Amino acid sequence: MRPLRVGDLIAREMEALIKNGFWSPGDILPSERELAQRFGVSRGSVREGLRLLEAMGLVTIRQGEGARVSDPASSMGHLLARRISSPDISHLFEFRLILEPEVAGLAAQRATTEHLQALKEVVLEQKRAIDDSHKFLFLDMQFHRLIAEASGNPILLEIISALNAGLRETRLRAMGRVYDPLASLMGHERILEAIVSKDAARARETMREHLKRVEVSALGAEAFKGGDEG
Repeated sequence: MRPLRVGDLIAREMEALIKNGFWSPGDILPSERELAQRFGVSRGSVREGLRLLEAMGLVTIRQGEGARVSDPASSMGHLLARRISSPDISHLFEFRLILEPEVAGLAAQRATTEHLQALKEVVLEQKRAIDDSHKFLFLDMQFHRLIAEASGNPILLEIISALNAGLRETRLRAMGRVYDPLASLMGHERILEAIVSKDAARARETMREHLKRVEVSALGAEAFKGGDEG
């Protein structure tokens, strides 16, 4: 596996601080400049780490306000986040196959111009990051989170964020072993095309096909993990 990017390491450090109670739900995190000084990294790395935490549902970021720690105890995603540590991730993917195609269908019906532009930008960034597996993974999480946001249902957004958090380690293990970023990118392009066309049925079907391919990669990564540990 490739070394972790600085942004990913910063996200892990901040995630630990949040879970250990250093920052409490509702707290506004220090500015990017202050965090960069605290961790001895660039503001760009801090920004990347914060966006990853947002994709995981641990913080919310609003322009002009900064990053605020989410309140997991009051969210539907809290219970889910506790359950998705199960060693049998096939259950998690079964859940995704039930949920995310419907989320994509709603996004095709409800996405605003701003949502569509954000999705297009993420896919474009993924093309540029095709050889940067860690950045590609972050953008992958952003893509699925943005679709949930475009669905217009805040409960679905919470759940998708929790799914992102639960699958992050499995996706990291898949990198360089069984993960095919080009196939993932092509899947995202097909999903985006369906959403832009406001074709809910096609959005559901393309998301379902995409998730089935991703499941094969994830289960392969878990098999590699078992072999490494054995």
